[in-house]
Amino acid sequence: MDKPIHTRKNPNPAICVFAGSSHGDNPGFAEAARAIGTGIAAMGGSLVFGGGGLGLMGEAARAAMAGGAEVQGIMPAFLQAIEPEISPQEKLIVTPHMQERKTLMLQMSDAFVVLPGGLGTLDEFFEVATEAQLGVHSKPIIVVNVDGYFDALDTLLRHMIRAGFAKPMILELYHLAEGADSALMMLQEGLAGAAR
Repeated sequence: MDKPIHTRKNPNPAICVFAGSSHGDNPGFAEAARAIGTGIAAMGGSLVFGGGGLGLMGEAARAAMAGGAEVQGIMPAFLQAIEPEISPQEKLIVTPHMQERKTLMLQMSDAFVVLPGGLGTLDEFFEVATEAQLGVHSKPIIVVNVDGYFDALDTLLRHMIRAGFAKPMILELYHLAEGADSALMMLQEGLAGAAR
């Protein structure tokens, strides 16, 4: 078995943001995405994301770039025509498939922030949470629960425990943050703890 991928002691952490390629129906979603991007830049971090300029992904990436952060997009080739880059300054890695995109996101990042999104966002959350459960990595996972968006996810995971399909420790794999400010505080605490 491969050795677990642990968070590096890095004064300039790379934060992977998972988020929808749509804006959703709540203006608070975009506000949170921009606050996360701005906060990552303010803490001296860089942002890793899915590479497209649409929706909440684009909001977070543009805010990070405006704050002076380096932004690394990772996009499968078939999405290039659908999801334009945020800026010519964005670094972009093009992968053949979605699985390679997720593998690179995991490898290149020191922590993960999950904003509201659809199936792709949930897929990315479950990928990094499952790998944390299996000991592949010990990187912080922060779920930004904007206006209760992820209440149902938290309820589902607790239901899985009660039904005997997961152990209570899965609730320790992620932190549910009530908004962007709380998420950024948890992110900084998680990075500091992982570096010790």
